[in-house]
Order: sequence, then structure tokens, then C-alpha cells
Amino acid sequence: MGLADSQARLMMITRYKSDLEFGMMMIAQKRTVLAYQAQAAAEQYPELAAQFHLLDKTLETEMQTLDTQYKIVTTEYESVKKVVENRAKKDFKYGVA
Repeated sequence: MGLADSQARLMMITRYKSDLEFGMMMIAQKRTVLAYQAQAAAEQYPELAAQFHLLDKTLETEMQTLDTQYKIVTTEYESVKKVVENRAKKDFKYGVA
């Protein structure tokens, strides 16, 4: 894989990594809203609060899935970044006399 290919791959991975971060942020925000709603409903509607907790567990599972994907992509990002750096050093090395 050449320098341009590696750089394009790095940019694609960076975009995917950002998408995962955004997804995790949205899930965290939804979980916060659910926590407030469950707390407000707990006194008057305990069965509704239980449903909110069930939804929270589902979101927690989604968050764990995204976190696992994020860790995998971060590892790949570091690997491709190293390839780009090594390739750039090799391709643009100046001869020293």
C-alpha cells in the first residue's frame, strides 16, 4: 500500500472513529434523559419507571457495543498512522553525504 492509499485509509478511519464518538455521546445523552424521567416517574408510576430502566439497559448494551468498536478502530488507527509515518520517512528521506 502506498503513501496516498495509507493516508486515505487513515482519513476514513478517522471519520469512522468520529462517528462512533458521536454515537456514544448521543446514547449517553439519552441515558441521562431516561434517568431523569425514571426518577420523576418512580413515585407515581413505578411500572413506568421500570420500563425506563429496561430501556436504559438496552442503551447500555448499545454503548458497550460502540465502545468495543471504538477500541478496535483506535487500534487500527494507530497501526495505519504508524504505516503512514514510516512510509513518509522512507519516501522523503534525504541523502546525507
